[in-house]
Amino acid sequence: MSEAVVVNLFLTVRVLLVGGILIALPSIMRKGLLFGAYVGETLADQDAARQVRESWYIGCVILMLLSLLVGYGISLAGQPVTGNFTGTAVLLSGGLVLYLRTYSKARRLVPPAAADQAKKAAAPLVSSESKGAGLAKFALGICLLASLATYAYAVGSYQDMLASVPAYARTSFYKMILLPSANLALSPFLALLALLTANAKRSLRGGSGGGSFEAQDAFRTTYAKLFSWTALLTCAFTSYFSVRIIRVGPSQVRTLALEILLSAGFIVVFLGFNLFRIMKGYGQGGALLEAGSAEAPLTNGIADNARWIWGLFYVDWDDPSIMVESRFGIGYTLNYGNPTAILIVAGFLVLSLALTAVAVIGTLATGG
Repeated sequence: MSEAVVVNLFLTVRVLLVGGILIALPSIMRKGLLFGAYVGETLADQDAARQVRESWYIGCVILMLLSLLVGYGISLAGQPVTGNFTGTAVLLSGGLVLYLRTYSKARRLVPPAAADQAKKAAAPLVSSESKGAGLAKFALGICLLASLATYAYAVGSYQDMLASVPAYARTSFYKMILLPSANLALSPFLALLALLTANAKRSLRGGSGGGSFEAQDAFRTTYAKLFSWTALLTCAFTSYFSVRIIRVGPSQVRTLALEILLSAGFIVVFLGFNLFRIMKGYGQGGALLEAGSAEAPLTNGIADNARWIWGLFYVDWDDPSIMVESRFGIGYTLNYGNPTAILIVAGFLVLSLALTAVAVIGTLATGG
C-alpha cells in the first residue's frame, strides 16, 4: 500500500470522525442551549430553532466534502502529506466559521426572559473530586517524568554526537528536538486538563435534585478518564519516536514518517471512538441521563449569555471555578475570568514558544 493511499485513508477517517461529531453535537446539548446561546427550554423545540439546526447539518456536509476535495487534490498533485494537513485545516477552520455563523443566528432568537432566568441561583453543589481524579494525577506524574526524561535524553544525545562526530553539526538539531519538545508541552497539558476536569464545576438544573447531580458526576468522571488515557498514549508514542529518531539519526526522519502518522492516527481514532461513545451514552454534561429533570430550566453561569463570548469562552471574575461545562461541543472549558486558568493557558503558550525557540536557535547555531 503506497504512502499516498495510507495518508488519504487517514484524511478520510479524520474528516468522517470530526464531521460526524459536528453533525451529532446539536442532538446531545443540554436542553435550552442552541449553538452556544441559551434560548430557554421552550424555544429550543420550536420551528425557528429547528431551522437553525437544519442549516448547520447542511453546512457540515458541504464542509466535509470540501475538505476531502482539497486534500485529495493536493495529494494527486504529488504532495499527500501536505494534502492531509491542508484538508484537515480546511475542516477545522471552516468548522469554526460555520459555528460562528450559526451562533449568530441562535443569538438573535434569545428571548428577554432568558436573561432573568440566568440570575436565579443554581442548585447547591458539593465541592468534590470525581472518581477519575486518581487516574488523572497518575497520568500527570507519568507524563511529566517521561517527557522531561525524553527531552533531556535528546539534548544529551545531540551533544555527545556533536563531540564524537564533528560533521554532525550539519545535522538538523530541530529534527531531533521537535518531538521531545512537543511531548514536553502537550502530554502534561492534556493530563492537567484531565485533572481539572475531574474537579470541574457541575451545571445543575435548578430544583432538579439528585438526578442532575448524578448525571453530571458520571459524565465528568468518564470524560476525565478519557483525557487521562489520551495523555498517556500521547506521551508513550512521542517518547518512543523521540528515541527512535535519535537512534536512526535525524537525517533518516522520513523513514519514520509513516509510523508516526499511523500512531497519530491511532490516537485520533481512539479519541474519536470514545467521544462518540460518551456522546451516545451521556450527552453533553450528562444531558441524556437527565431524563427526569430536563424540563427544569438551566440557571446561573451556563444560562447567562452575558458571561459567554461567542458561546465558547466563559468569563466570570466572580466565579472561583477553573473549569466549567462547555455550552457547545463536548466536555469542559476554562473560566477565563479565573487568574489560575489564565496562568495555565499562558504557561502552556510560553512553554511551547520557548521550546520552539530553543529548537530553532539550535538549528541556526549548528547550520542544520
